[in-house]
Amino acid sequence: MNTDWKKKNLDILEQHLRDGCKLHCIQKLGVEIEHILVDRQSREAVTYQEEKGVHWILEQLSREFPVKMSEKGNLLGLANLDYTITLEPAAQLEISIAPKESIAVIEKVYESFLALLDPLLKQCDYELVTQGYQPHSLVDELPMIPKKRYAYMDDYFKTSGTRGRHMMRGTASAQISIDYCCEPDFIRKYRTVSILMPAIKLLSDNTRYFEGKPYKDYLARTDIWNHVDPRRCGILDGIFEENFGFHTYAEYLWNLPLIFLPTPQGSVATGTRTVGEIWSDRELSPEDVDHVLSMTFLDVRVKHYIEIRGADSMPEEYVLAYLALIKGIFFKPEVQGKLLSLYPVGKEDIIRAEQSLQRDGYEGVIYQKPAADFVRELLCLAAENLDQSEAAYLKPFEKLAERKMTLAKEHYESN
Repeated sequence: MNTDWKKKNLDILEQHLRDGCKLHCIQKLGVEIEHILVDRQSREAVTYQEEKGVHWILEQLSREFPVKMSEKGNLLGLANLDYTITLEPAAQLEISIAPKESIAVIEKVYESFLALLDPLLKQCDYELVTQGYQPHSLVDELPMIPKKRYAYMDDYFKTSGTRGRHMMRGTASAQISIDYCCEPDFIRKYRTVSILMPAIKLLSDNTRYFEGKPYKDYLARTDIWNHVDPRRCGILDGIFEENFGFHTYAEYLWNLPLIFLPTPQGSVATGTRTVGEIWSDRELSPEDVDHVLSMTFLDVRVKHYIEIRGADSMPEEYVLAYLALIKGIFFKPEVQGKLLSLYPVGKEDIIRAEQSLQRDGYEGVIYQKPAADFVRELLCLAAENLDQSEAAYLKPFEKLAERKMTLAKEHYESN
């Protein structure tokens, strides 16, 4: 029997995305915030394996969590019903808060995490830094955590671009996830997120240092990601074409170089072999699909939700402002429809907008409109579609936009 494995596996990938549709359209927000743990005096990053390092901190916290995640005896994560703690490659500490409808509930969960961690930070004289890049340590000085996935990625990125090392060891982000209810809803939201990504990156621009030196330009993390791997980063092709949908994303995944493949005998490097080449004669399992989905790092990624990945890590009040912005724009389909009609743009327009912002910040241009005006109008639109209590969360962003100021630039002005 001659099985068409490509068609069968594309159908599996597409169906996985279709299975993410929320039948009753009760929309929630998920958020992930990455933190860089540093010594308060030296500003050096706290590593995983050092005495009273990140491994020690996880061990101290573990008694409070019913779920512990380890690899070869190394504790790498903790979880409860409200959130999960995991580690990025150089032991950046990430909290992933389970999806909630209310921003106030997310705020409460996040503050409970900070309260749990605070005594350990005071004991060791450590600080949780929420910035887009390491404030002092150089990436060549930072060991990675003992997680095999990251070793394969680190090796692969040496040949795919010039900034993989900086991305993995240096950066920290704030990511928000939103639900989609059906394929048309997915298409509308995916396109709208992509159009708004330059403004999101400007509002969240919080990279003050790069490799120990002040970073005087804008959107540093965008520049880093643009030089990691063009086949799995940036903006997805074809998102504004008429036939864009779940199948487009499945095709993209099918042609993605996988980097490595988990097997019962242990993971193996796959290099530049694509998903299509690896599964040319067999069927994708559910575990395979999960792995494939995790190996792309687009600005807008899809699993059973849409993941918005462009923002730098920020202090709490700005993360809450970011959540309010996303809720105000993405919980009502007519708001996305308005933005798509106002800005009938393409991929190249998004790239040009980001390049303008990288050079000029708020003095740049987004789709032929002054960036400051675009951002202010976007924040007003979000506020109009939130109740009064949640619209108040937008104030930190509104103040930045009014002053044409990024978090990074504000840091230099105040020092």
